[in-house]
Amino acid sequence: MDNALSRIHSAVVLLDADAPDFPEAALEVEKFFRKKGISLTIKAVHRRGFILPPREVDLFLSLLPEKNWHADLDARLSKASFKAGRRQPGPELFDLVVSAPEGSSFGQVAIFRRIMELMQQISV
Repeated sequence: MDNALSRIHSAVVLLDADAPDFPEAALEVEKFFRKKGISLTIKAVHRRGFILPPREVDLFLSLLPEKNWHADLDARLSKASFKAGRRQPGPELFDLVVSAPEGSSFGQVAIFRRIMELMQQISV
């Protein structure tokens, strides 16, 4: 039986470019997808920046910790078969949401690793 990640051939990942862990997160994401042979587009998102990610991908992943209306709109418009992130931007928009417990903060790398771990455990 396949897992959710085995059906992914292309991905777009939105990263918080203003976060202190941005360089580490970008390297972690790029290394992971390159190792899996998955085509990747990384979008570095600044707090007031405009985002225009590709819509024709298999995976839409937002590691943005806060509400960003551009990212929320892009998630809605994306034709990705699997969408994941740190918060649910709308009713049942994301297939998987991994958030930090109240009062704690986890960086993008920790959240990314957990999402990838869960995707590998989901049977499809």
